[in-house]
This record gives sequence, structure tokens and C-alpha cells, in this order.
Amino acid sequence: MAKRNRMTNNSDETEVGSLISGDVVFSIPYFQRAYKWKPARLEQLQNDILSIVDESTDLHFLGAIIIHGRRTNPSDPDVYEVIDGQQRITTLFIYLCAAVKTLCDLHEYTEAAGLMLKYLLIGRETQLVSNFKLHSCKDDRAQLNYVFEDIFSDENLVEKLGGVKIKRLPTSKSEPNGVLKNNYRSALRFFKEQYKQEGLDRVRAIYEALLSSVSIVQIDVWDPTNGPKIFDSLNSRQEPMTIGDLVRNEIFSRVADRQPDDIEHLDEHYWQPFYRRFQQNGNNLFDSYFFPYGLIQDPNTKKSEVYSNLRTSWQKIYDPEKIIRELAKYQNAFIDLVSGSNNQKHSKEMSGLFLNLYNANMPSATFPFLMQLSNAIKDGTVKEEDGSNILEIIESFLVRRAICGHEPTGLHAVFKRLWTDCDSNPTPEKVKKNIKSHKTVVWPGKDETINAIMNRSLYGSGVTSYILLEYNKSLKGDVPQNIPWIEHVLPQNPEADWFKVFTPEQHAKSRDLLANLIPLSKEMNKEVSNKIYKTKKAKFLDDSMFKSARQFAQTYDDWNPKNLIRRGQELSEWAVKRWRY
Repeated sequence: MAKRNRMTNNSDETEVGSLISGDVVFSIPYFQRAYKWKPARLEQLQNDILSIVDESTDLHFLGAIIIHGRRTNPSDPDVYEVIDGQQRITTLFIYLCAAVKTLCDLHEYTEAAGLMLKYLLIGRETQLVSNFKLHSCKDDRAQLNYVFEDIFSDENLVEKLGGVKIKRLPTSKSEPNGVLKNNYRSALRFFKEQYKQEGLDRVRAIYEALLSSVSIVQIDVWDPTNGPKIFDSLNSRQEPMTIGDLVRNEIFSRVADRQPDDIEHLDEHYWQPFYRRFQQNGNNLFDSYFFPYGLIQDPNTKKSEVYSNLRTSWQKIYDPEKIIRELAKYQNAFIDLVSGSNNQKHSKEMSGLFLNLYNANMPSATFPFLMQLSNAIKDGTVKEEDGSNILEIIESFLVRRAICGHEPTGLHAVFKRLWTDCDSNPTPEKVKKNIKSHKTVVWPGKDETINAIMNRSLYGSGVTSYILLEYNKSLKGDVPQNIPWIEHVLPQNPEADWFKVFTPEQHAKSRDLLANLIPLSKEMNKEVSNKIYKTKKAKFLDDSMFKSARQFAQTYDDWNPKNLIRRGQELSEWAVKRWRY
């Protein structure tokens, strides 16, 4: 029976020799993380290879690599970008380089030259930056150059190669020492030790086993965004790539064949300023930007399709700087929505309306429309008066829904197309009409909102802090920067005297109603805790930083079911005026 060189019937499983022979180059994205295989992984690979050599096993399956074909000059080799599998493919090249160097040390130059030309070098002129069959990432390039320079330091090999020279990978600020270089030296020691045991035949058996009896599943994906999903399923311990990683790699793949200084210039002056602006208050907003941005480009796109759709839209854009400028078009608007800032430099009134939405914890489904609206207000396409009314309408819609407990389900369908549905020229009337045209998305009326405030438990709702702060503001009170602690006037765990006023049933029904909640500082909230109302009232009146808490103490001598209903009515009447749409 013929020896099998695969472990499966999958046509995408191939032995290493077939994978890397021929006119082909594997390119690690320039800014990918550095190679980092530790000695324990190398030792395991060596043991697996030796088990084949010593015939205790026939094959070794190394796992999967995910690649994507990159556009090149038709006369150049096929270039495959390594989306996932960098560690495996780099290790294989290191060991083959060590095999060639070992053969040179043993004066087997014809054999060494044959391996070099078949598996490690492109032996003809091309327009690629290097004739290595592996183009490593920025941080590994100097080390890979060292490996090839070490091999080519032998003049007899150079002579056997018939004039073929190495075309080094261009480097810029690349560390000359590191894991790749160390692992190459480890591989050399491995071959040297094996030679001492059984001579040249042992060395040959090892590299032949590596080439013909070690297999890999090679998956060439149409859409690079699918690569990490596939790889994660096969190799659960790998670090997943994000849409942001893929976007970055796509942009820099367009300059992969330029000199490092050009790549570094693009990174320093265009990509890094764009990327760094997403660092806000200790949070990295970068990856969350691309879905709303993608919906602006195509309202029908799904999250899983964002990268592939963007990539398709960039097919005829050859200038990576232009792509970055296009990506940055809605960046400031997005950051303002997520962080409550005013990078757009809107007027005080306008920035306040956007800030209201931020404070109200608006769902991210609104972002595609609001990002476009913010830009349109900034450039004058939408008048400030119309913009103000539109923002008030959207805030009323969202706050009323939150008060009534309607889940954000369905809002994605409303807002992803709202700009287009308004003919890219929104007015207050168009916005109201188009939102209300979605029959499955409820826009609560006055009665439903009042009923929810009177009867629905709102403690714990994401909108409650905002409602309490807005009520405090309506009383001309100060607006603290920090979100307040919410105080239960009737405590969640009351002292016994409270049950002289509220029955257990009334307590269970009333404690989380809006009428029973006021804003306090964290310190005062802890201080008054479960105490009786007389004690709380004195603290509210004398020490509270919130006017609504002081007014509460002035208004209510006692806190009982009757006064709780009274306050609920007052708050509900105020709320339907504040959020009037």
C-alpha cells in the first residue's frame, strides 16, 4: 500500500512541501503581531517529526492556516496574505532554513541549493519587495534577513545557486534580535545534534519528513473576515482578529511592496492619528466604529458583512490615504455619541441635545442616523433649528419607550435606513413620519407614558438616572458631572417603623417606582440608608447637593402612600411635557 501523506480526505489538506513549493509567496501583514513560538512548542514539533523519522507514526497534522490571495502583477508569483497561521508557517520556514544551513556546513551544496530554490526563494526577478517566499511582519523582518544572510554567508552555496542572490526584506526600526532568530538557532542545534547521532542520512530524513509527512489544512477564503471565525473554530486558543485588524491589514496590503519608510509614513501620519482618536477616557472605541460606519455605506449590510462590503467598495481606490480619509469622515460624530464629547464643535445648544442622548443611554442602533445628522448640521446641510427639533423628537421617542419598558429590539430596522428614508434630507416631519411607519415599533403616547411612571418599577432602568437629573435641572438645580446614586426614600430594606406607614404589599409595589426615587451623592446615600423618613428628611433638606432632594424634603412632611401617588402624578405630568413628542 502506498504511503499516505494526508490524514483526511479533505482536498485542502496538503503536505508542507506542496504548500510552499512553486511560484508562491506567503505574506504576513506588515503590522501583524510578532512571531512568538516558545521553546516548548518547538520541542513538541521536533518530537513529532522524530516520531515520523523513527517510524512510530506515519504523519503529523500541524493544523490550519487561513490565507487570502492578494492582487499582484500577473508576471509575479502568487502572493497569499496569512490571515491566521503565522506561527506555523514561520516555524516551518525557520526549520527548512536550518536544514539548508546544516547541509552547507556538511558541504552538501547541490542539495542545499535545490532546497533553497524550491522551497525558500523565488529564483527570478520580480516586482516584489523580496525574493523570500515568506515576507514576515515589520517586527520580524530584520531577524528573517539575518537567517538568509547566515545561509548566504557560504560562498560555495552562492556559487551553486548560479548567480541567484537574496533580495532582503526592507526594514525600518526592526529589532535584529528576538524569538525568530533564537528559534532559528535552536533549529540549527537540533539538526547538529541529530547529525551527531546518525549522520547525514538522519538530517535528510528529518527535512524529508517535514516536507512530505507533515500536513496542513490550507483554507483560502474569498472574504478575509471569515478567516478568524474558521480559525477560531479549529484552534480555540488563538487570539481572534477583529474587523479593525482586517481593515488595517487591507489598507497596508496596498503598500506592502513599498519601502518601509513609505509604509511607516502612512502609519505615522495617517493611520495612527485616525486610530489614536478612538482612545477615549481609557476606552478603545475603534472596533465598535465599523458597524455603524458600514451601515451608512449600505443600510442593508449585516455585521458579518461589514468588512467584505467595505473591501469591495475600495476596489477601485488605490490610494490608502484616501481610504483612511473616507473612514474618518464620521469619526468625530461617532466619538461624540459614544463618549459625550463635542469633537464636532457644535453650538452649545446643539452639543447639549447630543449630550442628552448620550446621558439617556441611547441604543447604538441610532448611531448611523445620528452620525449623518451630526455631520449635516455641522456642514449646514441641515439647519440648526431643524436639527434641534429632530434631536428632541428622537429623544422623546427613545425616553418614552424606555419609561414604558419597550425593548430596543426593532430600533435597528428603524434607524439603519432612516437617513435614506428621509431622502438624505431629514426634516422633523419626515423623521416622525418614517419612525411611525414602522408598525412593529411602538411610540408610546401620553397616557401610556403616564401610566408607566405611575405604576412601573423604574429602579434599575438605564434611563432613570437621566430622568432624575433632567427633573433636577428643570428646577434650576445644579447639574453634577457624576451620575448620582439613586436613593429609595421608602427603603428597599426598611426599618420596622416604616411598616407602620406602608403595608408589606404597598412596600413591594411602591419601592421601585419613580415617585419613590431621588438623586443623592454616594456618601449621603450610604448615610441615610434604611433610616426612618424623619431622619432622611433633615439630611435631604440641609445637606443634599441636589435641588430636587431639598425640594422633596420641603414638600413632604411625611412619606406615605398618598404622597407617593401625588408625587407620581407630578412627575408624570412633567415628563410628558419634557418629552413632548
